Amino acid sequence: MNDKAHIPYHTARRFLIDLIKNNDFSGDDEIIKLLHSILQGKSCLNYFTDGVVSRIRIDKETRIFLLDYSDQEVKMPCLPKTVFLLFLIHPEGVNFKGMRAYLQELYNIYQIVMKKNIEADKIKQILSNLVDPMSNSIYEACSIIRNRLLKVAGPSRMKFYDITGKRGGCHHITLDRELVIVEHEKLEKMMNR
Repeated sequence: MNDKAHIPYHTARRFLIDLIKNNDFSGDDEIIKLLHSILQGKSCLNYFTDGVVSRIRIDKETRIFLLDYSDQEVKMPCLPKTVFLLFLIHPEGVNFKGMRAYLQELYNIYQIVMKKNIEADKIKQILSNLVDPMSNSIYEACSIIRNRLLKVAGPSRMKFYDITGKRGGCHHITLDRELVIVEHEKLEKMMNR
């Protein structure tokens, strides 16, 4: 087979990853031999997706997906999801000690994430504890976020999605915001202001 195709790299790459994920080449001995010679014992899927930074999709129900890794939802309780979304909205970062300045924004996000009606006073109490510099609530929320993302992204990819920073400084998510797809109308407006 000496036919040359002129396909853009990114298109060819997506086709190849899809073929590997679905094992659509299993009957083609030439491709199998070529892959074995290239990979030398590595898992095909890991080889092609290890360096891939996945897009994040936040659907209309505020469910979170890492599209290029799995169809599995990254499930989080309301408070950690609220924190994660706040940090996605602020690529410049947020200082944990200065989170009180984001209280109204956290309240708005929490109302979007919370599917059922809850008393405003109860939400304010939960969020006041979160932004209190003497509380560990923000660290607990970040720990839950990290654990939930780890299940889908894996340890080698966490650096793109984790909330990181130095104690006393700004914390942020390093993911390029061009990779964030927001389908929820109110959240999308918050992301694009």
